[in-house]
Amino acid sequence: MSVNTGGNPPAPGQGIALRTGFFVLDWTLRFTRTTVIIDGHRHQLSWGEQFFPLEPGRHQLQVSYQYLRLSAAGRASIDVVVPPDQVVRVSYQPPKSVLVAFLPGKLTVEADGQS
Repeated sequence: MSVNTGGNPPAPGQGIALRTGFFVLDWTLRFTRTTVIIDGHRHQLSWGEQFFPLEPGRHQLQVSYQYLRLSAAGRASIDVVVPPDQVVRVSYQPPKSVLVAFLPGKLTVEADGQS
């Protein structure tokens, strides 16, 4: 699940910690998986927390999920700058209801994005 764009390997504990979640009443999303794309590398993952070791620098992060006929429901994207030897914490929330899954989700870099 790691993404490495070449050069030096990422330092342990350096990269993006991504937390994905949904509103509890949208229980049907429990049967879906998220699609996470980092710098063009696609990952199909369960909802929850994932860590992606990355090199320092700017990375393009996109998150969505498949729902009914929508292959990229709740799609959201953000550029994330990973400082050397730091973990940037990012959270993803899909639209508030599956009835509006065609709307974009929300990706947010958490205020204390370093550990």
